Amino acid sequence: MKKRLILITMTCMMLSLVGCGNQENANDMGNDSAEVGTESVAGDDAKPEGDTPENEVVIGDALEILTTVWGTYEEADKFPVAGGDSANQNFEGPAVFDATNAEELDVTLGFPTAQVENIDDAASMMNAMMANNFTAGVYHVKAESKEDVEVVATAIKDNIMAKQWMCGMPEKMVIIVIDDYVVSAFGLGDTIDVFKTKVTEAYGNAYVLYEEVIAQ
Repeated sequence: MKKRLILITMTCMMLSLVGCGNQENANDMGNDSAEVGTESVAGDDAKPEGDTPENEVVIGDALEILTTVWGTYEEADKFPVAGGDSANQNFEGPAVFDATNAEELDVTLGFPTAQVENIDDAASMMNAMMANNFTAGVYHVKAESKEDVEVVATAIKDNIMAKQWMCGMPEKMVIIVIDDYVVSAFGLGDTIDVFKTKVTEAYGNAYVLYEEVIAQ
């Protein structure tokens, strides 16, 4: 009888040990599964390297800026438009302007002749019926720094503000910088305000460097 009780007791103890061992293994497996699951979620949420920052726009040339901006105009804000220099005219939208034609750049767009050597690309857009109601130019500056771009921008502002106007005087001018590009415009106040808004909405990194009322 005593032997039977001893055998029963030993059997119960062995079963208890096996049960505890299985429970520990189950817990270990559960922890391993949780860790793998966490790694999988982290992998799904991780952003791939080399993503393009939001709102970053790669600009191809000066004409692209004006074409992009003009394309955002609502019909109510549009006007008869023309672009380009005397050798390259477009009466349906913006066009390339000869960046080496110093005299025409100054007379038509208000770009200072002394700064022509500092640009290598240009484009223009204007009111085809009255240029002084709206004229815009875009210039790519051969710059090594932000300061180089702003030096050219300041020279454009000074040149426009010093002009002697005929056949209707513009009311306002604005100078906007986008990377290595300078955008200048002069004309009627409301027209310049619309243009400024369109440029800064189309290019998130654009900033207004100058905005001036032209003395009457």
